[in-house]
Amino acid sequence: MKKLTKVIAAVSAAAMLAVPANMSAFAYYAPFYSQSNQLENRDTSPGRGERWEDADIQQDMPVLLDWAMSTGETYTYYPTVDKQGRAFGNCNMFALLPLSIATSATINNARQYVDSLNVRKSDGSYYALSLEYSDVSRTDSHRRRPSIQVNPNACDYGLRMLEGPYLQDILNHFYIDTPENINYDYIKSHNGYTGNIYLDDHYIAGMRLSSSDPYTTFDEPVLEENPKTYGKGFRTRITFHISDPTPAQVWNLGVPSYVPGSTNFDVLKDLKITCNGDTSYYVKNYIGVGGISKKTITVPNKAFTYNTPNYTGIVLSPDVRQTLTGSELATFKSNNFIGYRDNRNTTLNIYVGKNMPINDSRWSTKTGAEKFAGFLNGGGKAELKNSATIKNLLRNGNVKTVYFFDNATAYTLGAEFYHCSANELLNILNG
Repeated sequence: MKKLTKVIAAVSAAAMLAVPANMSAFAYYAPFYSQSNQLENRDTSPGRGERWEDADIQQDMPVLLDWAMSTGETYTYYPTVDKQGRAFGNCNMFALLPLSIATSATINNARQYVDSLNVRKSDGSYYALSLEYSDVSRTDSHRRRPSIQVNPNACDYGLRMLEGPYLQDILNHFYIDTPENINYDYIKSHNGYTGNIYLDDHYIAGMRLSSSDPYTTFDEPVLEENPKTYGKGFRTRITFHISDPTPAQVWNLGVPSYVPGSTNFDVLKDLKITCNGDTSYYVKNYIGVGGISKKTITVPNKAFTYNTPNYTGIVLSPDVRQTLTGSELATFKSNNFIGYRDNRNTTLNIYVGKNMPINDSRWSTKTGAEKFAGFLNGGGKAELKNSATIKNLLRNGNVKTVYFFDNATAYTLGAEFYHCSANELLNILNG
């Protein structure tokens, strides 16, 4: 398949305007959906319809005027025809863009104009329009070597009608500037990743990039001079952002502290473009982005999972929690909790967080029955009474003694301030 690296040929879109005196190419009136007023490519040389990279050929090709650039409207054309009125098709040129619309130095200004163009076939389907470059006017050569003469009547950018494998061939040449930085360590230390995706020598009208993963977002394309070609031609640059895929933190209670393994998250997954004409079968099925494979971010589970054997669970309405996330985890880590540990023998430990609001003055007592009474009356009894899990542990006959600790934190167990029998506590909670 030959490389499709060429330029645009087009016409004015909504009103008949005179062609500038220094423009020897043609421009045609082309109302919406009007087959009788199609753009006409009058070139009869070998390669007609496909070739455009010669000033003599361009004199017989349609050229879009720049008046429509400021209208902000969308223009729909039928495919360009030859002198006998036969429509050109896939891989053939649609029209050219004059230097007033597109030069390499000002190429990004042309993007909005190109995005406003559609080419609709007689069966209702569409072509995609590909912007191409060739230094026909010698404008870029002149910038490098002023002794080279510029042809102001020639065009350096043109639009080609594409679909199917020919369109896909162009889209298979995207590339990323720094793919080596798309990894967990980089994303963690930089709070994400921002990079650029490039496509040399081409832009598809209306092109936007998308991915099926939830971590990657894309800016609108920017057209710019291609630094790799020393001021000749252009490239499409799409800046993209990958957010840190590490899940929200989760704490698992009552399990060994070691957290094994890792979890993989795919980014840049199922890349494709949307573009003008992508509702048509031979466009929508050939807009996958090649040259860029999905990247897998491997996140160690310990980065978002914390296991602790200190507590079997936390007393939370309507019962208990053994896995904490979100606001419940935040409350726990602020040391506002009543926790428990089932020692699976004859004892049960109850832990009161150091910031648990116990609204009874007796709670300030260091240890003993009075402090315990303050705990119960200040809200502790109500919390424990509503927990079916705590009551079942007390009544199942295995637990004989219950120990109470204060000043507990998410990481430390505090100090014992009281103990009683399981039956005594159960009677209190049932009272």
